[in-house]
Amino acid sequence: MAVEWTITIEGKNEFGDTCRKELRIDKTWERLFDGDVGLSVEDGKKIMAALQSAVVNHEAETYAQFRRPCPDCHTFRPVKDYTTRRIRTVFGTVKVRNPRWMICRDCYPGMDGALAPLKEICPDRAMSELMELTARLGSMMPYRQAAKVLAEFLPIEPTESHATVRKRTIRIGKRLDDQIMRETWRVRSQMDDRHQLEMQLPGDRRKEFVVSIDTAHVRSAEPNSARNFELVVARCGRGGRGEPGGRYFVTGSTAQHAIRDRTLHSLREVGYRGFGDVTVISDGAEILKRLPRAMPKPTAHIIDWFHIAMKIQPMQQIADHIVRSRSDPFDALPTIDRDIRAVKWRLWHGRVDRAIRDLESLLTGLKQPQGNAEFSIARLHSLGAQLLTYARSNRGAIIDYGKRYRGGLRVATTLAESAVNSLVGKRMVKKQQMRWSLHGAHMLMQVRTAELNGELRNRLRAPLRQPERNAPLIFKPKPPLLRAA
Repeated sequence: MAVEWTITIEGKNEFGDTCRKELRIDKTWERLFDGDVGLSVEDGKKIMAALQSAVVNHEAETYAQFRRPCPDCHTFRPVKDYTTRRIRTVFGTVKVRNPRWMICRDCYPGMDGALAPLKEICPDRAMSELMELTARLGSMMPYRQAAKVLAEFLPIEPTESHATVRKRTIRIGKRLDDQIMRETWRVRSQMDDRHQLEMQLPGDRRKEFVVSIDTAHVRSAEPNSARNFELVVARCGRGGRGEPGGRYFVTGSTAQHAIRDRTLHSLREVGYRGFGDVTVISDGAEILKRLPRAMPKPTAHIIDWFHIAMKIQPMQQIADHIVRSRSDPFDALPTIDRDIRAVKWRLWHGRVDRAIRDLESLLTGLKQPQGNAEFSIARLHSLGAQLLTYARSNRGAIIDYGKRYRGGLRVATTLAESAVNSLVGKRMVKKQQMRWSLHGAHMLMQVRTAELNGELRNRLRAPLRQPERNAPLIFKPKPPLLRAA
């Protein structure tokens, strides 16, 4: 025994034309014994594919008819030919009739050309929603897995392979990167107009713009390049600890102007207008030191306290072990644990010169002969030398962290570290056994960044291009009065 369901789809356009299409679905009673109740995923795919085909064909025909009249004399342009165009959508590939109209011979005598109206609304032969969905999945998971997810839940043909997902993701990333570059040029040209839109209130934590920046290492796929390359990852915002961190940005270029332009673009989105308190927090890498020097003044550079603390922590553990052991050759170092705590206290309160002198004295004491020196002494000396070098090279960027912390301001690159983990680590490093080109990684990161900033859909919904003109402007006929003059 079988039950037949008939679904009727009917649409009417602006010209009064009616389109009707019927779809039949057969269901048998035997399937109920297997627990197959209601419509299945395959039935849903079949219904949505039929509905999409009817709607797309109707809309394509309506737009083609709308573009047929000449915009100058309003007469129908002659037909050149009719072809078939395949448009990929989230509910399958749809074949539509693709007419091409000739250029009006009365308005443009002597010119020969054709206009394809469907190319204006679908230049990529795929709907923008499918492009967006493909790019989002491709930026979140491996390309092969993204292709399987698309085929599992959408009526997508097997031609939507991992290569297609990769190409679309890179293409969307290139489109987003071009948009950001255009906006960056406008921001750079407007930097002379230096004013803020808010009042500078004393003690207001939100008057400071904070840039937490870090680098991420990605395995390189280029045979003639280094083993790894770096991506600059940052989060720009305003406000103190516990408040939202702001906008993300990632760039594959480590040039000074490229990092500066991306930073200014992100800061402008959170209210920066070229004048205000800007603080750059980094781990002291040479690549990241270029940013504070290129930013508008005043811009302060702060070394991340987390990296300083992590260099002191193993020294403190070794020193505590030395004091607890109370045996040769440790009798000559009875206050080593208190000395290291004093160095940490002075660095926390911004007393860099005194901390450097204490470290130098500490290292000098560790060089003295200690009998049969153990591994702990050598390890402590090595870590102390590294901390001394780090403090000397970043002397000007070590501040009074205690005062800044009590004021409710940020003292660490926690936001940048989390950005590296969420943007780069989960997709490119971690457990992913894959290699990347610099171009592909940069474009993929633009998609992930736009998605994490919550603006991917809005950016892709922007007009892709203006409708193509019937003829170049130099051939456009002049109005009668202007021609007579």
